[in-house]
Amino acid sequence: MDVTKSAKVTAYAQVKDWIKESILSGEIPAGSRITVAEIIEKYGVSQMPVREAFQILQGEGFIELLPHRGARVLSLTPQYLANIYEIRGVVEGLLAKRSMPNLTLSGLNRLKELNRQMEAMVGEGIAAEELVKLDRQFHVAIYENSNNPEGMQIYEKYVGLIGSLRNKYGYGTQRLGDMVKQHWLMIEALQNQDADTLVQIVHAHSEGAKLDLLNAMEAKG
Repeated sequence: MDVTKSAKVTAYAQVKDWIKESILSGEIPAGSRITVAEIIEKYGVSQMPVREAFQILQGEGFIELLPHRGARVLSLTPQYLANIYEIRGVVEGLLAKRSMPNLTLSGLNRLKELNRQMEAMVGEGIAAEELVKLDRQFHVAIYENSNNPEGMQIYEKYVGLIGSLRNKYGYGTQRLGDMVKQHWLMIEALQNQDADTLVQIVHAHSEGAKLDLLNAMEAKG
């Protein structure tokens, strides 16, 4: 095992998580500027992991890099998040449609197993963080069959941002039940090779997720 490489990966991942948590908690306010030097001084780390963390956070939609001036924290406004969900909904519909002919019986069984696990977790009141992971696994298990790596990149772009917001704000009770039901409808459409119905369900799924997250953020201020 390459210990040096492992330590490097751990360092930038840790710095990324520190900055992300500070943004989500409001310690680093939206619109404020942060610099590499500030992060180095605050956390006692070297320059390289900070720069790598900045690159990842920009890719996830948390910050915008400024030439020679560090980065600016993006404002997670309702409109910003609505725009993200609108883009993702269109892309997910396309990926699902393209995946349909390539999904095998074992792939369908995998989707059923993942959704059964989610169904059980919802009934047991499992923490949002675990549901976020399973939900992502479910969607990736469909979309990875699309043979469209560029579309997957767009889908993955905001996974970290939306996942972090879900971990912070959770899900509405109604949303959890709807999410599992919509997953079963997706599986049924995939089995029936019904592309139009599948795309409609995926779009409705994305719209429901958007409204639930925005409502949760508004309720918790």
